[in-house]
Amino acid sequence: MVIIVYKETDMTKKIFTLALVFFIMTAVFSKTQENTDAFLRLTVDDAVKYALENNVSVKKSQLALNLKKRAKNSSWNAISPTLNLSGTFNDDFEKETYSTGLSGTAAISLSPSLFSSIKSALIAYDAGELSYEETKRKVELNVRKSFYNILYQKENLLAQERSLETAQQTYDSNLAKYNRGQLSELDLLNSQYNVESKKPVITSLKNTYTNDMASFKQVLGIGLSIHIELDGDLDDVMKNIKLSEEILHGDIEALPSVKAAQNSVDAAKAKLLATRFSAYGPSLTASYSYGKTKEKNASDPTTTNQLSLGVRIPLDGWLPWSTGALSVASQKESLEELKLQLEDEKTTAAINVRNSYNTILQAQSQLETLEKNVSLMQRSYEMTRIAYNNGSKDLLTLQKAEDNLLTAKTSLQQQEFTLISNVLTLESTLGLPFGTFSNVTN
Repeated sequence: MVIIVYKETDMTKKIFTLALVFFIMTAVFSKTQENTDAFLRLTVDDAVKYALENNVSVKKSQLALNLKKRAKNSSWNAISPTLNLSGTFNDDFEKETYSTGLSGTAAISLSPSLFSSIKSALIAYDAGELSYEETKRKVELNVRKSFYNILYQKENLLAQERSLETAQQTYDSNLAKYNRGQLSELDLLNSQYNVESKKPVITSLKNTYTNDMASFKQVLGIGLSIHIELDGDLDDVMKNIKLSEEILHGDIEALPSVKAAQNSVDAAKAKLLATRFSAYGPSLTASYSYGKTKEKNASDPTTTNQLSLGVRIPLDGWLPWSTGALSVASQKESLEELKLQLEDEKTTAAINVRNSYNTILQAQSQLETLEKNVSLMQRSYEMTRIAYNNGSKDLLTLQKAEDNLLTAKTSLQQQEFTLISNVLTLESTLGLPFGTFSNVTN
């Protein structure tokens, strides 16, 4: 048996110490890196990029488009011939004879529906592209609206917290006055109630902010544990919003909703054509077979060399009560209905554009009034507070002035978000790049 004696030396201590320091530094660095990765500062364009790359709806729409693209690329396969190759071997043990054979067959079938099938596949792919683009635009619209909504909520929450701080300062001042015998208990209780009544409002706003932020992360396709800081300002967008009456005279045919309705009409036309071909059109078939069979002791093999041509002409489609004729009549009615929907969609789209345009102009006009209201309420509150400190105004008047100022600020911020949201909706309706009317497109 060998016994190993471990003797601690200065060199061993140094190696152990260095190894310990190395592991500690690695752990600290890993933790720091983890914390760094768990934080994201996003502009609105960054958020859109994340969503278009990670959103589930966009990925599903992309998969559906890939399937339709594959169907379009292989829509011609109906003209691909059917090929068969076979070999035989027969052995008659009683007669002590056998035979071998080898044959091949090529067949092709041409129907009138071939052209309509190819056209339908192309139209279906176009519809898939429109659907994919519409999905991306809906997701981007949702992201941009949510981005600015969260900014609005954050500003509103900060305003409420500042109002709570002011109310708390007023209460602290009143408490000091009450202790000196300069203020009644009723005024002290009113100021205390003013503080406590603001806390539930702030709690509710924080919960709403947290929930909306979680939904925002889900749309972006990022982890809920990642902290997000939004880099943006409502005022920066507001200052650059500019509209022109030219949008009221744009090409209606180019609007996404009208394109989708037109695609539905085109698909119905292709379906009607396919139904007509099926009911009235002849079908052609052609096949060719070649083979050789050789019997035992036979000098030459037997050769098979055949060509077959066929045609099928459906006659029941010409009967008005037949399934084919009724199907054609049904497709015609469906096509006419879709044409009516297309014309109605053109009118609806034009109305929506005009209504959005007027709503934005009205919101801009109201915004100027709300900005003036904030300035007036700010001045009124400052004057009322000075008067209250001098004893010429009571507590209720001060609280009323404070509430009026908070209401004016909240109304202004809400109007800013509403205006930005309407502009985004108009850009989506027109199919324009987001940021066109606010000059924020990168």
